[in-house]
Amino acid sequence: MGDTGDGSYTTLFGYAWAAVLDRVERRFRLFQAQVPGEGPWALNDPRGPEVAVWVEVEVPPLPHPVEEVAHMGLAFDQAARHVVVYEYQGQVWIRQWDPVSQNYVMRGPFPGVDPVVLNDAVVGYFPPDSDVLVWHLSPDRTTLMQRAQRHLYATAHVVQTFAEPVVLDQAVALPYQIELLGSLVSALDATGYALRSELYPVYLNDTLGQAALAPPSEGAYIPVVITQDLGTDLLGTATLSAPTTGAYIPVVIVLDLGMEALGQAQLAAPTTGAYVPVVLVYDLGMDVLGQAQLSAPTTGAYALVVVVVDTTTWPGYTSPDALGTATFSAPTTGVYEPA
Repeated sequence: MGDTGDGSYTTLFGYAWAAVLDRVERRFRLFQAQVPGEGPWALNDPRGPEVAVWVEVEVPPLPHPVEEVAHMGLAFDQAARHVVVYEYQGQVWIRQWDPVSQNYVMRGPFPGVDPVVLNDAVVGYFPPDSDVLVWHLSPDRTTLMQRAQRHLYATAHVVQTFAEPVVLDQAVALPYQIELLGSLVSALDATGYALRSELYPVYLNDTLGQAALAPPSEGAYIPVVITQDLGTDLLGTATLSAPTTGAYIPVVIVLDLGMEALGQAQLAAPTTGAYVPVVLVYDLGMDVLGQAQLSAPTTGAYALVVVVVDTTTWPGYTSPDALGTATFSAPTTGVYEPA
């Protein structure tokens, strides 16, 4: 607890913890999986969990009667301190570590029910850009809201509204995506709803020779985000092939080329269906963008395309940097809006 070590993902999020509302002893209890005689048990320990036992870790008591606390959730922040969320008398309370006072403090109460919590580092696998997120329902159970630790949980962002009351059961960490699961109050035993976040960016730390993304052959194709800081390395080619049918929603490619060049960037549009925003951002630095080509779909709606090139080193386009060629082919049929 409180030991950030080298700050890596494995150090901060590579161990097992469990929180318990002990109704018998009437107190909040926190446990860590440890190997006797060795210390904390790592999730990647090849010996498996059989070598570990649960060891209680001393933590301050909660300020409310345990027998009246409901829907408790547990996560850890970037300071390696636990965060506890729970519902008490129709309000949401959050306990977090305050680095200024060096004590645990309470945030709230916030009107709402069914709080859940997750550190999105276990989703995006990148602790420097992570945050502890809390979701809960409004008192009437028709609005789902999100709060973030970087805002001290004070700001509620509406995520979803429902036509009838629901319950919020859990937040699940998927690879590069968060899933929130719940049920309808009118049918608690039946499958209710599953909400997924947009995809988190994938950070590439080494040379990317070629990048290819093959979409599904049918159905909906939702946001793709590729973030690449090339530094002194080179991105050879980047190719994105669109699906042949269905919906194709935002694609964002951010390239910080540093001191190197982007050879070619090609994006092939779908042949049918809807094609929504595509954003390409290039920070050219002192080098050249060889070619950038975007082929539009031949049918359907093409809503928005934005291409941003930073050539502000010198006034106008007389800088020592050069945009080799940029080709944009408009669709021949369908609806074509701002570009």
